[in-house]
Amino acid sequence: MFYCRFNKINSSVSRVPQEVPLKAGWAVKTAGFTLLEILISIAIMGIIMVGLEQTLRTAISAYDENKAKQELLSRGRYAMERMAMFIRECDAAPEPSAQSDQEIVKVSERVLDSYNNTTHAYAIDGDGKLDADNDGDGILNEDATTPDPPEYVTFDLDKTDSSNWKLQEQLPDYSTGGTPPDYNTATVICENVTAFKCNRLDTDLIEIELTLNDGTTEVSLKTRVRSRFITGS
Repeated sequence: MFYCRFNKINSSVSRVPQEVPLKAGWAVKTAGFTLLEILISIAIMGIIMVGLEQTLRTAISAYDENKAKQELLSRGRYAMERMAMFIRECDAAPEPSAQSDQEIVKVSERVLDSYNNTTHAYAIDGDGKLDADNDGDGILNEDATTPDPPEYVTFDLDKTDSSNWKLQEQLPDYSTGGTPPDYNTATVICENVTAFKCNRLDTDLIEIELTLNDGTTEVSLKTRVRSRFITGS
């Protein structure tokens, strides 16, 4: 009879790992990306960047277009509001004289107070009397033969440059006190004008249409203004 004896091995004994030699042809797996993974990542990033570039280009283009339109609108509104101011306070409006798309507005000036009515010197705060009251009697534009004849402000087009029509304003020269009145050199109040149409709809009612175009953007403004001092039909 044979007897076998088995000894129990203590599992708490640590074992030192042994280095296993590599055999020929074995590959070592290390951390990182393969070339294919890198190429795919670059392609995805390229697609994203192209989309972002197109979105940004569209946003910038829309901003520039809106900014140009706002600038044109600002110029046009200034010109329209200035003409409306003089029309509203005038007591005579020789032009426009009919409903015929005339390119001129000419009305009596009854708004400004920038000069001393006695010395005719420029006064930044005026003297409390309208410049049109040449004789200082508180009555404006009595008639053409008195020392207080009507003075007119005129708006018309300067077409010297065919590619850039300019809306200009000519005011009376109150520094001379002349009778008949003298006039200042016309000044430009708006550029890039492509259309300026003025119509007399009634004795006291004038319609103005102004179109501006800077080559990329076009805006059109239209208004009707009624004089406070001209009696309508």
